[in-house]
Amino acid sequence: MGTGILGIAVSGLNAAQAGIRATQQNIANVNTEGYRRQELLQSTQRPQLTGYGYVGNGVAVDAVRQQYNRFLDNEVLHNQAQYAHYQASSSRSALIDKLLGSESTGLNASLSRFFAATQEVANDPASSATRQNLLSAGENLAGRFNQLAGQLQAQRTATNQDASGLATRINVLAGQIAQANTAIAQNRATTGQPANDLVDARDQLVEELSKLVDVSRQDQGNGVVNVFIGGGQALVLGQEVRRLNLVANAADPALYDPAINLSFERYSSILADPQARVVTSGAASLADRVSGGELGGVLSYRDGTLLPALRDLDRVALLLASAVNNVHRAGLDYNLNAGGDFFSNPVVPQGASVGALHMTVTDDSLLDPVGYEISLAGGVYTVTELSTGTATNHANLAAVNAGGYGFTLAAGVPAPANGESWRIADSARNMAMALNNTSQIAAAQAGATGPGNNVNALALADLQTTSLLNFSAGGFTDTLAAAYNKMVNRTASLAAQDDLNLRAFDTLRQSAVDARQSQVGVNLDEEAVNLVRYQQAYQASARAMQIAASLFEELLGAVR
Repeated sequence: MGTGILGIAVSGLNAAQAGIRATQQNIANVNTEGYRRQELLQSTQRPQLTGYGYVGNGVAVDAVRQQYNRFLDNEVLHNQAQYAHYQASSSRSALIDKLLGSESTGLNASLSRFFAATQEVANDPASSATRQNLLSAGENLAGRFNQLAGQLQAQRTATNQDASGLATRINVLAGQIAQANTAIAQNRATTGQPANDLVDARDQLVEELSKLVDVSRQDQGNGVVNVFIGGGQALVLGQEVRRLNLVANAADPALYDPAINLSFERYSSILADPQARVVTSGAASLADRVSGGELGGVLSYRDGTLLPALRDLDRVALLLASAVNNVHRAGLDYNLNAGGDFFSNPVVPQGASVGALHMTVTDDSLLDPVGYEISLAGGVYTVTELSTGTATNHANLAAVNAGGYGFTLAAGVPAPANGESWRIADSARNMAMALNNTSQIAAAQAGATGPGNNVNALALADLQTTSLLNFSAGGFTDTLAAAYNKMVNRTASLAAQDDLNLRAFDTLRQSAVDARQSQVGVNLDEEAVNLVRYQQAYQASARAMQIAASLFEELLGAVR
């Protein structure tokens, strides 16, 4: 009798003690990020059969179970990834919006000053003062193009650096998740019980990963989790990891896109050198697949806001230089010599090329967004689109009249020879003045008899109100200023949209976190009640043990 009731009391003491310990663990980790509340699972021990029926044998502690809600976990991962996406893109888009739209840093003031200076020359074409003002305005305009393009290109370089750093952090987290998977699987195999604290730590790593890139997870029966990114590309499978790298963009080598290796590595090799750029054959590009996390935000900002702004700025610079040069070459300078280029020729010779080509644009909306390379070999002109690598051969320059552009030979210079080549790219960054003397300004029309003629200067001034660009499609509908303003407005709209999405996903993220916390988080009031309950159970079991021991002593005394 004594051992039976004593054993029941001991099992009650052990169960109460385990409950107190689980409650203490919850209270201690109330502020631990990623911790899930744990609860004790207990059951009645197998009863003992007697002549008068089954008699209980106490309580058994089966397991310590952590609270879990997979649906809410997935909601947190998704909303966290989208919040991080727009947090990254919103802050960067706001910088571009401020750069292009500001009166002090934008292009509008320099454009207005330049055309105002052309009008002043038209009003007094023989004046050296008005001519000098036009040279200064042209230098200012070219310099503003240079500054804007330089800052946008610096942002482009920064996105490469950001993506590289994020890829390294993703590799580190992936290696740590695989390492945690290994420890969890080994613990489960040894004890048969889930390692709750290890699982919490591993799941917190997955949540940290979701801040960098959109993730989905697949739980295995042994406690291991597989992690996928980029619309289903496996990043972590058990104890193995696929390395994330950066590869040159096929359309623009100045850009780098994330790509995931097809082969797996042990987590130890990833953690040993997460920055290693080991790209295996057939690495899968994730450029168009990463939609969430900070990496997704950086790529979205780059491709949706930064690159269109940079390419449109190049487009405006190309059209401005081409139009001004075409008009300027048609006039006569102060000494009645034929006018030359006002701005540097956007068709830039490469190497030892001496032959000059002049570009005419018939539809700028059809131009390659990155630029062109032109080469002459065997009398055949080959035009290569830089964004696609597509090369088209033309029997002569007159045949180059498709794709929204054409070329003519420059007068007064040697004709192009086989082996020469030219490049059209980075027009805004490369823009410069071709003139260095006020007498070179061609204000007079062809056939004029003196420098007082202003017809060509008026033609230059008229370019301010001439529709030179096709930003709206369907023909030349935009002036230089209107096209630039459309670019600014688009950037501002994208920045505002990013900011709106940021606030929306911040609300959704916080709601998902709060909903999960209400189910799996630690509630101190509830834990206080449990602590009292387990304390009372412990005290009652201790009292029962005392009674059992007293009865056993009385029984022994009676026998003696």
